[in-house]
Amino acid sequence: MNAELEAILSYHQASKHGFKAYAPGPQLLEMSIKPDPFLNYKGAPVLKLDTWSGEDIKSELFPAYEQAFSPEKLEPSGLNRNSISQLFFDSFALSVWKKAESTRWALRINPSSGNLHPTEVYLISGPVSKLLEKPAVCHYAPLPHALELRTEFSRETWEKLSSGFPEGTFFIGLTSIYWRVAWKYGIRAFRYANHDLGHAIAALTFAAAGLGWRTSLLMDTGSEDIAKLLGVSGRKGPEKEEPACLLAVYPAGKECPSGKVSSSALSDFENLSWNGIPNRLSPAHVEWADIEKAASVTRKKGTPHADEKKPELKPEKRDAGLSGTISGYGIPSGLDTVPLRSVIHRRRSALEMNNSAYMDKDIFYGILRRTLPDKNPVFDTLAFGPFAHLLLFVNRVKGLREGLYIFLRKPGEKEKFKTAFRSDFLWERPESCPHDLEFYLLVEEELHHFAAQLSCAQRKAEDACFTACMLSEFEEPLKTSGSWMYPYLFWECGILGQLLYLEAEARGFRGCGIGCFFDDPLHETLGLKGLEYQDLYHFAVGSPLQEIGVLTFPAYKE
Repeated sequence: MNAELEAILSYHQASKHGFKAYAPGPQLLEMSIKPDPFLNYKGAPVLKLDTWSGEDIKSELFPAYEQAFSPEKLEPSGLNRNSISQLFFDSFALSVWKKAESTRWALRINPSSGNLHPTEVYLISGPVSKLLEKPAVCHYAPLPHALELRTEFSRETWEKLSSGFPEGTFFIGLTSIYWRVAWKYGIRAFRYANHDLGHAIAALTFAAAGLGWRTSLLMDTGSEDIAKLLGVSGRKGPEKEEPACLLAVYPAGKECPSGKVSSSALSDFENLSWNGIPNRLSPAHVEWADIEKAASVTRKKGTPHADEKKPELKPEKRDAGLSGTISGYGIPSGLDTVPLRSVIHRRRSALEMNNSAYMDKDIFYGILRRTLPDKNPVFDTLAFGPFAHLLLFVNRVKGLREGLYIFLRKPGEKEKFKTAFRSDFLWERPESCPHDLEFYLLVEEELHHFAAQLSCAQRKAEDACFTACMLSEFEEPLKTSGSWMYPYLFWECGILGQLLYLEAEARGFRGCGIGCFFDDPLHETLGLKGLEYQDLYHFAVGSPLQEIGVLTFPAYKE
């Protein structure tokens, strides 16, 4: 085992919560140094984007939510000011303002741990009609819903950069500012920031699908190359932006054959002049050396990884468009009349849930089926996997016995889990379970109190219709690919979480991501030993209770 892998495994163990002690974090929250959730590049030209009112969004019945899973059936939007405005408005913009007494705060389309938002977003594009006269790199500012023009470059450089990608391609870059999350959560912030990146990737993918576009993670592009492209290379200090990933966005009917941008264009970016200076987020900081170390050892080198291609999956006939059937099956989803943009903009985190509400088993199975990677183009964004499976505390689902279940997201895993888990688990398939789902009852018992106990005593895990624990293959992917795979495993869980958010919303329920949980107590309950599988994220789905004493205002002036 190399030093980098040892270091990230050490971080993983140190950042675990246990019944006897939480992972290291701040003793108290110093509100005087709370980070500004909005980064701006002072002095950079600001390009305002188009906005839509709440009524505008409600009136848009097309595309339907179901059609987001077959974007190739939609006419791809042209690349122009309106489409770029909509892409950002439906992925990273503010969704609403909230106010309770004298406190006012904004929520966003993409969720974040503690609403702290470590993720920053960049656009790299050629000329865009009525928006960009020249190829440019822009930072997205959600508060004004605008692009900040960081730099412009030549068409020759753009031709080199976009070489090998479909016509109409542009790129989205994501970075993380760990201090924003560490201020509140301490050492565990590195995990949460990577959950947030997964949510951001999925939010972008859904917004792109509504425009007839697809997204692909360019996993062969190294961290330092991403930093050069985004103009964040060489940053120092606690507020620096750590380069995370680069995605290609392109018409859904096309293929994206490349996993990286042309290296011949990178040298051009070293000589560019960059506009703007980032605003200071906090007047003072607390150093978290473990996070710095984790970030350092998980930076990815730009290697081709030709032997690490995404596993070949059995091709499925996708039939989700206007027919309203779940991709790959002839099963009606009932979501062909639910507008996509309304679902995206309604999404909220349920703070409290109604413990007398039940979910119909067909809705439950429909949500599970949607998480299958070979039936869902949302997961085509990923380059490797799947690695995460769903351990489920089923609390209130009509037609299912209350208890602990597991849902396997790829075939051939049952015997591996049976070997790794306790020998007294039932492994019974419910009679109502569709034949194509590997869903098994492990323990028949009222476990909703235990579900909450494992999720740091958060009542929502108990009151939800079900709470999912994302149990990921862990040791083998890290040993095979290296320490850079560690953040990727959390990205996959974040993508799953965003999908569960939207699935719940589209079906009349609501979700909530849970990053605070007791890691090893769950592993011990299952009989797991070693690091073959690790619990990386929890997610609750149920019926929300109305917030009391909280006022809601539009995200932008209408």
